[in-house]
Amino acid sequence: MQRYEKQSNRIVYVGTYNGGGNDSLYVLSMDKSTGELSAIGAYAEVEMPSFLTVDTERGRVFAVSELQDEAGKEGGEVASYAVEPETGALRYIGKQPSFGASPCHLVTDREGKRLVVANYTSGSVSLYPISEDGSIGPLADRKQHEGHSVRSDRQEAAHAHCTVLKDSRIFVADLGMDKIMIYNIQENGEKPALVLHGEVQVHAGAGPRHIAFHSELPYAYVINELDSTITAFAYSQEAGTLREIQTVSALPDGFAGESYCADIHIGVSGDYLYGSNRGHDSIAVYRIDRTNGKLTLIQHEPTGGAWPRNFAVTPDGKFVLAANQNSDSIVTLAVNENTGRLEPTGHELRIPKPVCIRFFE
Repeated sequence: MQRYEKQSNRIVYVGTYNGGGNDSLYVLSMDKSTGELSAIGAYAEVEMPSFLTVDTERGRVFAVSELQDEAGKEGGEVASYAVEPETGALRYIGKQPSFGASPCHLVTDREGKRLVVANYTSGSVSLYPISEDGSIGPLADRKQHEGHSVRSDRQEAAHAHCTVLKDSRIFVADLGMDKIMIYNIQENGEKPALVLHGEVQVHAGAGPRHIAFHSELPYAYVINELDSTITAFAYSQEAGTLREIQTVSALPDGFAGESYCADIHIGVSGDYLYGSNRGHDSIAVYRIDRTNGKLTLIQHEPTGGAWPRNFAVTPDGKFVLAANQNSDSIVTLAVNENTGRLEPTGHELRIPKPVCIRFFE
């Protein structure tokens, strides 16, 4: 494991669709001033770690293993690593079955004691305790979503796609049902449970995929994979509810090609929102109206590669890293802090099938 200079560089973890005993989880060093990336480590314990979540405070990385089945049983796995803070190196701790096919997203609670996992193909959500040493305990609870929507090719059944923590509640976007399911984690001693708090209907055929909550204002944004739109919601912290206020296209006017939305993030300033398009291979940039939460399109910036399944805004807000799954590349884009616009930097790192980017900071 190569060392990195903490003052001038930051650690980046990358999940991929690699497997078969090959390196699949990568550790990168990123130059804070230029955005240039270099690979400094790689690990092969987890097959297809397509989504990661990082608990920086406790020095943990959690990963899904997006498998349809494992050892003859339906379902993938979830795994944990300990972080060596001086180098970013990882030490594999262990794994648990996800009790659902194709786990694709996961999140921890604020105390680092609970882990919630979305199983895409099964349309289910699994809850686990996390031990003091970072190991994932046995399954505590599992909720099976039931339903479908109008697209028979993609919405024939429930497909849980993301798990997002906001104000102690878990928000789950279900692409198959066109719904956002909202859960509370109820503490029952050693065995916590997921308790349904409510649900929000998204327009038919949308295919809600990922959710971004504004850090300061009462707004949430859902990127819809199937019809390439972004829906803005007013969020009530007290009630734990979402109310739709606007839906906009994520694609340019007149675009007639095949494209599917993927990831969504709000910039560090809170003034701009970003969403990725797979097919159009771009990141759409919007200005957020702080008075009402509505979006105004600013630009579509090419990601410099194919199929940007995931991207990340650096903690200082200066760069966006785009994971181009089908061109095996991570491209660094600069953020114009005055306008929110994205600009090429010329920096690109070759990584096989990158599909998730997370920072340790």
